[in-house]
Amino acid sequence: MTGGQIIVDHLIREGVTHVFGIPGHGDTALIDAFVDRKDEIQLLPAMHEQNASHMADGFYRSSGNLAAVVTSIGPGATNTLTGIATAFADSLPQLVITGGVHTYMMGRGVLQEVDRPHSDNFPRMAEPVVKRWFNPSHVEQIPNMMEQAFNAMLEGRKGPVLVNVPQDVQAESATVTINDGKKRRTAARAFGDPEYISHAVELLLSAERPVLLAGGGVIQAEATDELIAIAEFLGAPVTTSFMGKGAFPEDHELFACACGDLGSIPGNAMTRSADVLLAVGCRFSDRITSSYQPGVTFDIPKTKLVQVDLDGFEIGKNYPVEVGIVGDAKAVLGAILAELTAKGRRRDYKSTAQFKELEQRKVEWEEFLRPLRTADVQPMTASQVLVEARKALPRDTIVVTDSSNPQNQVFNEFPVYGPRQHITPGGMSGIGFALPAAIGAKLGKPEVPVCAVFGDGAFLQTGTELATAAMLGTPVIFLVINNGGWGAIRNLQLNMFGEDREIITEFKTPDGSKWMADIAGVAKSLGCEGERVVDATQIGPAIERALASGKPYVIDAICAIERPYSNMHVTGWWDITVPAYLGDLRAKYVKGRGF
Repeated sequence: MTGGQIIVDHLIREGVTHVFGIPGHGDTALIDAFVDRKDEIQLLPAMHEQNASHMADGFYRSSGNLAAVVTSIGPGATNTLTGIATAFADSLPQLVITGGVHTYMMGRGVLQEVDRPHSDNFPRMAEPVVKRWFNPSHVEQIPNMMEQAFNAMLEGRKGPVLVNVPQDVQAESATVTINDGKKRRTAARAFGDPEYISHAVELLLSAERPVLLAGGGVIQAEATDELIAIAEFLGAPVTTSFMGKGAFPEDHELFACACGDLGSIPGNAMTRSADVLLAVGCRFSDRITSSYQPGVTFDIPKTKLVQVDLDGFEIGKNYPVEVGIVGDAKAVLGAILAELTAKGRRRDYKSTAQFKELEQRKVEWEEFLRPLRTADVQPMTASQVLVEARKALPRDTIVVTDSSNPQNQVFNEFPVYGPRQHITPGGMSGIGFALPAAIGAKLGKPEVPVCAVFGDGAFLQTGTELATAAMLGTPVIFLVINNGGWGAIRNLQLNMFGEDREIITEFKTPDGSKWMADIAGVAKSLGCEGERVVDATQIGPAIERALASGKPYVIDAICAIERPYSNMHVTGWWDITVPAYLGDLRAKYVKGRGF
């Protein structure tokens, strides 16, 4: 078998069904190996290598099944880095296979070689954002490397792996033995220390105001049932991180909504007043902690923290722990639940002061959101778009978001009801993620509606990937919040730096006139369906048309960029540095509240 054939064969043996990529001179032999196996594995096109990585990312997040990426050398490889980094930041597996310089040509500076300070140096560029990289020099090395690549991706805290394959190694052949890769790694879950689990149970049973915080680790471990059972046993309100959204049904009476700087009133109220906090698979980023300001979102160590994580490095990294348990979320929560039921009694939580406060805080939260949802304004608000979209979309819809306002508003204002129904670039929070990731998500879960929600700025970064959606016939709804600018950063500039400090965040022509992309028109030019909507009452009918079309469908929703209609609902605090020369604004920032 050739090197390329060995790789394709191993992918098939591992159950990989979808590979996203772009052909180039550096991966021709590898891509040719797919030709004779196309009934067993699909090699799908992308328009940009970053988007190929995002598609594989979305595929995994929606289905839980691994997808791979194949690209050429040079820019074909370097273009993947943002996608790889996104998967790495969110602890998601992804196999990236790039073409490399011929082994006998390395160091000559051949076309597209990155050869300073080392020959064929792309793997070292990727090194900070992969769990491991491989660079085989002989065909005979590939079987073992593929086994190790899958092992590295899937063991412990998951993450992407790079295999950089020289062109001659792709094409040359050898007689090799291919093993069952699944026998080269364990599928066992990591159980926490029983002594520490017992200590955690004692704390939870003695708590008067317990709160649960679910991160992405709950979804990765498929631990939703255990989380719900513990919450209901303790009567504990539940909040989530960006990556944990969907781990707990958002119409459950114990759901406390989001916490953090742009979280919710009930979420922040419950977390900062907790006496015991059980945090599972959550790394405590600045966004959900209000930049670690004491008493804003969390009040640790006054609140006793029980932290569960698969990666021991995360335990105590940002907050001191009362109990730190290293282990798989499902295994640890299952053990905690078993011991809770053996030692304690199910709480009648509806009579507790904490539950009554939670109900009241939810009422306050709805009132807080009401002005943006009911504003009589043209253009409409993004909040109005989300309310109408949620009404029209089926309950099991997967929503995929980008960065900035659409990401934050969906986090708070678009409820989801189960795991893998919310996909977002949590750690990297990259602009341009949603559109390609939604294509991958739909391919990973074709029986479920998929709706991407993102801004016009994001569309202008990766919108040409609609060509791929058209070619594949992928029926995704692309709901674009089109406000003619970088709305979130515009408001950040104006709110924090002053009324006269906006710069390059509004889209304008040379004469200063407002410029807005005709996104529906672009969609049609690329072979998709598209329509422009200017009235919130028409969002629902547009979504119904999109669902009925069975085609990739763009809804170009024209929304307000002017404040207060585009302002975010700040309930916490986020550390954005304000220069000292801005005087009063700097003083307000240093005081630590209000942004």
